[in-house]
Amino acid sequence: MENDLTKYNEFLRKARNYLKSKQYKNARLMYFQAQNFIHDSTNKAIIWAELSWVYYYEKDYQKAIEAAENVLIYDNQYSALDDLYRVQGYAYLANKNYNLAEKYLTLSLENNTSDDKQQFVKYELAKLYFRQGNYDLSYPYFNEILNFFYKFNQEYTLSTLFYLGFIHYYLQNKIQSRRNFEEILKFQPSSQRKASAYFGLAFLEFQERNYLNVVSLCEKIMMLDDNFFDRESVGFLTAASYYYLGRKDIFNEYFQKMMKVYPDGRYKNELEKLHRQDFNKEIESPD
Repeated sequence: MENDLTKYNEFLRKARNYLKSKQYKNARLMYFQAQNFIHDSTNKAIIWAELSWVYYYEKDYQKAIEAAENVLIYDNQYSALDDLYRVQGYAYLANKNYNLAEKYLTLSLENNTSDDKQQFVKYELAKLYFRQGNYDLSYPYFNEILNFFYKFNQEYTLSTLFYLGFIHYYLQNKIQSRRNFEEILKFQPSSQRKASAYFGLAFLEFQERNYLNVVSLCEKIMMLDDNFFDRESVGFLTAASYYYLGRKDIFNEYFQKMMKVYPDGRYKNELEKLHRQDFNKEIESPD
């Protein structure tokens, strides 16, 4: 038994070193080797808990979930529930099972809300609520974690400011929305982050009917990031702005492109409505 324990500790040490150095396949093999030399369920639960993260990092999300479930089978008194539920929540997010992702991320926070790692759980849960349009649930988490990210992580700070900017936009708090987007620019961010700030500002300028500003901002977005994550919205903002500026010729060019690229797009009805209005005016106008 003493020899088994020595071998168990040796394989466990190797597994953790491989995990730390991101050699996930080797880590997985060492964890399974360690299992062969341990017989108590408490230590088996620990191995499955650590294996769940190995599978997650290997992007085998279903196995990550199953490994996490094994933990409580072996030890229903397992103490690090925040960590266990966190990996399940992340894995369900990756598998696009948003209902279960919400459940397990929430459970993780119920067991631990203060540790640094849990601030990232709040971030993911806030994003999930934002995606669902639940801005009243999303806002408190983003607002709470902003100060934490200010101190430790610029990329997460900029992302959080982006989401807060759009939450305030959707809640019609335009002044604060503009502040959030403009604050992103003060960080001298990457081209992609700068483009995302201009994107938020373009929506604000469009709402305020500053159509020349909208066109200028949309041009900057595409110059900064040709693979921008929401080219459809940029196209709509540009097309509609040209329409309201009276440049129906340019609007029609964008209309044709949008109908071709996004035949069932989010802005189809609005663009077709503008196009019909333009067409009807041409019929009514005498030559």
